[in-house]
Amino acid sequence: MSETANGPAARMVAWQVDSYGPFENSAKLNADVGSPAATVGPKDVLVRVRASSVNPIDVLMAEGYGQVLLGRIRQAKNMSLCRPVEFPLTLGRDFSGEVVATGIDVPAVDFTVGDSVMGVVAPYQQGCHAELVVAPAAQVIKKPKHMSDEEASSLLYTGLTAWCALKVSGGLYVLNASGKNVLVLGGSGGVGNCAIQILKSWGAKVTTTCSTNAINLVKGLGPDNVIDYTTEDAHKQIEQFGKYDLILDAAGIPYDSINKYMPLLKCWSFSGFITLRSPILHNTDSYGMIAGMLKNAYDLVVPNIVSGAVFKGSSIRWGTFMPLESGIKELAQLAEEKKLVVPIDSVFEFADMKDAFKKVKNGHIRGKVVVTFNDTKINTKN
Repeated sequence: MSETANGPAARMVAWQVDSYGPFENSAKLNADVGSPAATVGPKDVLVRVRASSVNPIDVLMAEGYGQVLLGRIRQAKNMSLCRPVEFPLTLGRDFSGEVVATGIDVPAVDFTVGDSVMGVVAPYQQGCHAELVVAPAAQVIKKPKHMSDEEASSLLYTGLTAWCALKVSGGLYVLNASGKNVLVLGGSGGVGNCAIQILKSWGAKVTTTCSTNAINLVKGLGPDNVIDYTTEDAHKQIEQFGKYDLILDAAGIPYDSINKYMPLLKCWSFSGFITLRSPILHNTDSYGMIAGMLKNAYDLVVPNIVSGAVFKGSSIRWGTFMPLESGIKELAQLAEEKKLVVPIDSVFEFADMKDAFKKVKNGHIRGKVVVTFNDTKINTKN
């Protein structure tokens, strides 16, 4: 991308979707996209993207997931009576890159042009699968020097998903995590990777599950116990290391399979099963805002009663990503201290974004899928 004397050029390259559907069918690599430089607010940062990751939420959003609620959030942000135009939509949640410009209210001590940073954008915001991205300064932080752009671009979305699930949904904002006994289902994926390391940094005891071919990777993250979920006695092994203060499902087990884990929770100790498969966006997509929210309330209350959780002082809870500045700062500090590393499954060129999405959609990845931006290899005939 070229720059003028006044800053970034007016056009850029970005992957965009013009309609909902599988990414491989709906996405186009557009070399004539308007630069977001004009939309930089007083507290925003404009970043030239060097690398970004592909998350499962991107794959789902390409097919229309969350369009009702996310559209209402965009509408509220714009203070408009009309829903904003959704397309063209740029996906991508977390990134690393170089600061190009800052808003007038962003202190120079925080960011200056040329700083290497990593950041994250919420699902209702335009994403980072583009040359340039605008993000609130509170959602951007300087990249630890020892981290590669690929590693830095993979940290914040999954890291914050794990951090918020544990701190907010798990109550560890209030409760001391030290000594807590926690089960992480699915330790080999991005959220599971981060959850294990975050919990160990807090002094928790961690048991986790993964498949046979991921055991060595997961053991390297430092959990106390690793269980191969493909073995016949996997559940008995899980029971052996219980009872648990918290169970975090980073594997995405079916909602109706949660009940078999509820007896593994400690009674009357604010214990909980945290699922990342919250039906909030699905319900609003299926039933609309009002009926969808009523369905959400039903889906939260009824399983807690049917499972018997509320009669034992435990609960089923929903974990979700939130772009909290306190979480971003803690994750960056852990990464700086080399207490949080990001396993990389595979790296793709920016022009091969469709292949990266296909990799994530097919599942069973070990770590994160990353896309690097190399403008000498851009091919817009996709």
